[in-house]
Amino acid sequence: MGRIKTEQLNLRITPAEKEKLLEKSKEARMNMTQYILALSEQKKIIVANELPELCRQIIKIGTNVNQIVMVANRNKSVSDRQIDIVNENLIKIQNLLGKVIDTIHNSEDNIEV
Repeated sequence: MGRIKTEQLNLRITPAEKEKLLEKSKEARMNMTQYILALSEQKKIIVANELPELCRQIIKIGTNVNQIVMVANRNKSVSDRQIDIVNENLIKIQNLLGKVIDTIHNSEDNIEV
């Protein structure tokens, strides 16, 4: 069951402060309310710009594995090149994940990956 929001909070800030909050909330892909609540709860706000690339690499590996399995089933063998392609993509994913994890661990506040 979701929270029903019935209370409203008004605060006065400068136009520059409001613009900065709007900009930061957009960077975090949150609306202003979500962003301010996350800040008030001292939550880490993570902006993972590399995540779409990571997902693409994972999909590529899945495609490569499927192709290798088809060839292996048909020919009863797999070429070294096919295995190398999968390994290259795995290394890319490992590097991207390493960047994400390092950024999260080394950050105290807002994170941009």
